[in-house]
Amino acid sequence: MGQVLAICAKKKEPVNELTDEEVTAVRNVWIRAKTEDIGKKILLTLIEKRPKFAEYFGIHCTGDKLDMDSLKECKEFHLQAHRIQNFLDTAVGSLGYCPVSSIYDMAHRIGQIHFYRGVNFGADNWLVFKRVTVDQVTKGVTSTQASQANIMECSKEGEADTHPLSDLQNPFSGENCLARLGWNKLMTVIVREMKRGFLEEAMRNCREEAEPTYQG
Repeated sequence: MGQVLAICAKKKEPVNELTDEEVTAVRNVWIRAKTEDIGKKILLTLIEKRPKFAEYFGIHCTGDKLDMDSLKECKEFHLQAHRIQNFLDTAVGSLGYCPVSSIYDMAHRIGQIHFYRGVNFGADNWLVFKRVTVDQVTKGVTSTQASQANIMECSKEGEADTHPLSDLQNPFSGENCLARLGWNKLMTVIVREMKRGFLEEAMRNCREEAEPTYQG
């Protein structure tokens, strides 16, 4: 027992970068988002913004052009969308209940898998992935106009409470703004650990290839 405690003490647990209020808001928004095929929305938006993402995810449609209607019928599209949603569902479900290191480890492992599959997003694509995920998840449950108005409120510090239409247009405006901050923090951590997993695995393989082989 003493040895187990000593090992645990040596391994420093990462600090949760989200406040308790942000964690609660992240969970509440996710409950709504995951009932609306959020994985498909995220992946479809990614491909619309950057068609190269279809190649990254191994999605191939018939024909020369990437047709969104045929994309929705593609088995691989649904599989990858399911994986995205499952990962986010696990990450959100872990917040506040499991050590935050569990989320770090999951994201790190995905980064390692990306290396072996030859998937290297590049800095700009990582940023697109983060922004699209945050935008799609925090759209809220009201109309598109209300969601856009809420995002504008979030960008204006201190004005959300005084906006004359905030409560009328979207009763969840305060929660959504807090959730957007929380999701931004969560996705920053996830992307950071994915990149770290990819780069560490790449460096490890480079070292192995550089080491001379001796024969006895």
